[in-house]
Amino acid sequence: MAYMVDENPLEKITWKFRNLRTSSLSVDFGKISSIMSIFSLLRCAPQIEQLNIEVDLKETQGDDEIHEGIIEAYMCEDLVKTLKRVTLSFIKCFPGEMSFIKLLLSKAASLESLKVMMFWHHIMPVSDACLLFTTYKKESSTQVKFIVEHGMDTFDIGS
Repeated sequence: MAYMVDENPLEKITWKFRNLRTSSLSVDFGKISSIMSIFSLLRCAPQIEQLNIEVDLKETQGDDEIHEGIIEAYMCEDLVKTLKRVTLSFIKCFPGEMSFIKLLLSKAASLESLKVMMFWHHIMPVSDACLLFTTYKKESSTQVKFIVEHGMDTFDIGS
């Protein structure tokens, strides 16, 4: 199941996909409605274990003021408790993306692996992003395998 979202099309779904274990979607972390589609999907699929998020290539920092507090208000431990594997592709290190990663590490207790694949054009040097990711991982209590890929380089965060 993959969606391109300008609005949150999953918001109105009232039934549960109890057997859904894997899903993929495209998200613009510069738009709150697009970020909300992640949480709507997790609410509709309470047993989801693997989530693949592809960042919209047209993503900008957006008009919405996306900050950690907004994402934290919607990302509760119950929504992410079954997540085991998460992949984020085309990350540009925008504030919404970084906040999502930080909160995911702190709230998804059963997370086993997190893979971040950075877009070739990003707003922060890879070394700075990896330092932030290391801090995020140290602040979390999970023993997640955290990999960052950029071009041909692979970085193992915090091991």
